[in-house]
Amino acid sequence: MTFQRKITLGQTIYKFKMSDDMIDKINKIYDKKSKDMIAHNEHLAGKIVEQKRIDNYLDDDVKQFFLQCFTMYLNEYSQMSYGIREVRLFNAWVNEMKENEYNPLHIHRGTSQLGLSSVLCLKSLSDYGKEYSSEKSPVNGTLEFIANGGGTFYNTQYRTYLNPGDLFIFPYDMWHGVYPFNSTKKIRRTLSYNCDMIV
Repeated sequence: MTFQRKITLGQTIYKFKMSDDMIDKINKIYDKKSKDMIAHNEHLAGKIVEQKRIDNYLDDDVKQFFLQCFTMYLNEYSQMSYGIREVRLFNAWVNEMKENEYNPLHIHRGTSQLGLSSVLCLKSLSDYGKEYSSEKSPVNGTLEFIANGGGTFYNTQYRTYLNPGDLFIFPYDMWHGVYPFNSTKKIRRTLSYNCDMIV
């Protein structure tokens, strides 16, 4: 695990880098077992055909990696003392995003309203297709975060392309979404894992 940066928008996003070996492991699990995985669409905001639960197929090394990242995030805010008694992984799923699919702005919830979520890039594209206007400011296929709060000269928005291994950790109630792309038959694959904070 490599911690890369902290992005502060009023709320905080942590960016980590997962090793190529672990990315390869997760991709192989998905490629081999995806036909057996349960569709998760009815629980998600995404306008994406293939959204499948993967947590029951992940090994302890992958789960421990996510727990370490979530715990590192929480350690910075331990002085806020929400009375957290337990940190519990809750639901992981893979989004296989194809052209013209998208993920509208949404927040996450688990069994607890207090928690953290994540987006891990497993596969990305080299070209996200034609921008219909404003080509100098591309957004096709980007992940966008919008924090709560704001005001004059206050930055609440962060938009980025993902590369395999990029992992973003953020609070359940942070708005985020993914813009559609076009002109390709390739897929953009991500994994999200939720983590409940039990108080």
